[in-house]
Amino acid sequence: MRDSKPNGKISVQQAFEVSSNIAFVKLVQQHFGNKPERFIQYLESFGLTRPLGFQMTGEAVPLIRTPKDPTWSGLSLPWMAVGYENEMSPLQILTFYNAVANQGKLVQPVIVKQIRTADEVLEAFQGRILNEKICSEETLEKVTRMLEGVVERGTAANIAGSPYKIAGKTGTTQKLRGGRYTKSYYTSFAGFFPANRPKYSCIVVIDAPQGFQQYGADVAAPVFKDVADKIYALDVEMHKTLPKRRTDGFPVVRAGNLDDLRYLCDEIGVSNHATANLQEWAVADAGSNSITWHNRHARPGQVPDVTGMTLRDALYILENRGLRVRYQGRGRVVRQSQTPGAMALRGSTISLALQEP
Repeated sequence: MRDSKPNGKISVQQAFEVSSNIAFVKLVQQHFGNKPERFIQYLESFGLTRPLGFQMTGEAVPLIRTPKDPTWSGLSLPWMAVGYENEMSPLQILTFYNAVANQGKLVQPVIVKQIRTADEVLEAFQGRILNEKICSEETLEKVTRMLEGVVERGTAANIAGSPYKIAGKTGTTQKLRGGRYTKSYYTSFAGFFPANRPKYSCIVVIDAPQGFQQYGADVAAPVFKDVADKIYALDVEMHKTLPKRRTDGFPVVRAGNLDDLRYLCDEIGVSNHATANLQEWAVADAGSNSITWHNRHARPGQVPDVTGMTLRDALYILENRGLRVRYQGRGRVVRQSQTPGAMALRGSTISLALQEP
């Protein structure tokens, strides 16, 4: 038994984070070496030894060796400690991860909620609870911390840095052919997110990845991250609410669409007034405690003055005049290459310099 690289003396948390085969073989031998049937009993309570009764024909039947099997040997338990000598489907592994995320409650997966004819519900389905509690609260907290550590510091650190927390585990398994393990792999990443308030879970399994890097961290974890990022982008409930900020200074208001500017000022309680004959675009004249809006309008065929505007507003105005826009920086426009009021030549390029307020 070996690790992908030497680890020295490490804690159980660290062993989990770096996927140390040696550490977990030693742990399983220490606690179950003289009572391997107890180890199998734990797998049974986790729902890993029997089909889940999933709503599809042909669900895979797990194969978990026991000391009663004729193929059992003194090497069986050490290899089972790191996932070998077992056969189980990704769905079963994901159901187990769901139990960790669900305060220990093991629930049968469901993909069909209802059978309907028009608005009439003919039959409704709910996931059956297979085990009310697979382990103690203390154990669940420790396991969740380990799964988070895998992403924060361990083998899946390449997918860290999200605005939401991921709890998960990488997996790399050699494929068995003709009774021998080969250099062809199954690589996987299973987990749930956000880790502090679990809502989604996912397992990615890639069969026989190609290339130099073939570990679960290199192949399966980035796919998980892409899926999770897409879900995060679509689920606004997962987004953190930004704290409200107060400022004692007068807000920086310069130029832009008059309706937008007046709306923002009204929302934050800034007194603002308009001069006569004001049109769509305006420039702000800020006094000590109020703003007066002045016209910012260019005649047809002339280059507009977009200084003080956001890039979005400047692009809208200039491109509608037929100008090609190049820009550098970020923030608001502080300089433009073509003079306001000059003839606007369609197809000519105008360069903008942007700067943060």
